[in-house]
Amino acid sequence: MPTPQSGILPASSAHALFVLLRRRLGRRVDATLRAMLAAIPDRIDQVALEAPETLTLGSVGIGANAWGDLFGDARPQALRGFPRIPGAIHPAPSTDADLLLHLRGERCDLLYELGERLVADLAEWFDPVETTACFRYRDGRDLTGFVEGTENPQGDERVAVALVGQEDADWAGGSYTHVQRYVHRMNEWQKLPVKQQEAVIGRTKDTDEELSDDDKPLTAHVRRVEIEQDGEELEILRQSMPYGMPGGEKGLLFASYCRTPVNFEKMLARMVSPTADGRVDHLLNYTRAVSGAAFFVPSREVLASLSS
Repeated sequence: MPTPQSGILPASSAHALFVLLRRRLGRRVDATLRAMLAAIPDRIDQVALEAPETLTLGSVGIGANAWGDLFGDARPQALRGFPRIPGAIHPAPSTDADLLLHLRGERCDLLYELGERLVADLAEWFDPVETTACFRYRDGRDLTGFVEGTENPQGDERVAVALVGQEDADWAGGSYTHVQRYVHRMNEWQKLPVKQQEAVIGRTKDTDEELSDDDKPLTAHVRRVEIEQDGEELEILRQSMPYGMPGGEKGLLFASYCRTPVNFEKMLARMVSPTADGRVDHLLNYTRAVSGAAFFVPSREVLASLSS
């Protein structure tokens, strides 16, 4: 298996930085840009080596519209843009972004410095369109107070869920990545009694136990994103983290990695658009998506090939 980029598989970090960038009009891809992109994993590794205790990790994702200029006609089988969901009741906007920088680790100052240098170096070709600094909240909870990513695969299953395999051998070790920034309506959420919050999520708030089918509404978030296909539950590897400031905007930066974009697309459709049961995710009454983008995070070997 080719080597995946370091930001995909490890357990969640204390801090993360997500930067979405868009190609500048009129700027052509050249050898300098290719070499710069190819070198980003090594630059992340260098920060990690200089301060081993920081566990600095990262991923570079490339969007469908920019892919051809970098790699030509060869592309992952399922590479495509962020889905547009027909019949959506809740917003699932698509952001015009061509490049993703996902940096994470135990020190936000080092992530800031690394992100600042990378954005500056890429400035001739890319403009940042959204930057979100995230943090771990308590024991891995969202600002709603509920644990985030409870159903994540563990151990070797993380590889099986997150990384492309021999089904698309040329792109093995890569991953389809989706990001969305959600803004929470915290005042309205905090007015709900805990029992009502638990019904919206589908899990207990304190102990993070899934509610029984009798107590879990069809509109519960857990129920909307639990999808069985051919007897198996569809899975994604979440690397989502909260963000925000006291008195200001706050929410969740959702991020997922998967060997196929289909799993995320089906989950999102069941959240925002009425399916056979005519229901949508009631969590979206208390949070809304304000951005969304899709990328492919190639293996380190594939990314390094840009400089050859």
